[in-house]
Amino acid sequence: MNLRRVAHFYFLKKELKFHEVPRKVVNLSNARDIGILFDASDTDRTAIVNTFADSLRKERKKVVLLGFYNFPKPAINFNFPYFNRKSLNWHFEPHGVLVEEFIARKFDILINAYIEETLPLEYVSAFSQASFRVGHYDKQKTYAYDFMIDLKGENDLRKLMEQVRYYIEMV
Repeated sequence: MNLRRVAHFYFLKKELKFHEVPRKVVNLSNARDIGILFDASDTDRTAIVNTFADSLRKERKKVVLLGFYNFPKPAINFNFPYFNRKSLNWHFEPHGVLVEEFIARKFDILINAYIEETLPLEYVSAFSQASFRVGHYDKQKTYAYDFMIDLKGENDLRKLMEQVRYYIEMV
């Protein structure tokens, strides 16, 4: 474990002691505002998330995306808000107006649409004011998600999105 990662978890744990948000389970039919966090570094995964977001919009849900572009240079042709490596401090904590607005927004459901560990996105999820946070199963990440989906080793974003829809319709 490198020093930056150790520092990330040290400061995260320290800040979470003073962070409390009332959480409750919200199903898809009762949700109006839905936030989606995702890794925008890969075009195929971004397309999957955009398709999923469009399907929610067709159901008259207000969907707000926030992508993390894991490169220092600005992205070209993104049609959604994002932040990149330049928005991170030395221990992977994201900063900036877009990140702060997204964290402060009171989504009914926050969907974490990524599978690999992505510390900046997990940070945003951990401090989000969302009522119900859904993400990929990782027993070490209970601070970031209220409901986790275990893909049983099948690390496929499309499968995660299918499972997210299935479970948020069911709860």
